[in-house]
Amino acid sequence: MSIQKKSLISSLNATKKANVASATLADVTPATASAKTEKMAKMAKLAKFAKMAKMAKFAKLAKLAKR
Repeated sequence: MSIQKKSLISSLNATKKANVASATLADVTPATASAKTEKMAKMAKLAKFAKMAKMAKFAKLAKLAKR
């Protein structure tokens, strides 16, 4: 390959990477970030409730086993 061809390919790859990077930064708007934060908070809350329900179930089984 000639040096010119390699240079063109290299600059094309750099341009593609720059376009992808700028597109991902543009996609994250404050509203989107807020929605993602809310979703993560809901997921954490659900996981906490699931854990509490599981512990309550074990406590109930332990009480029944003591009888």
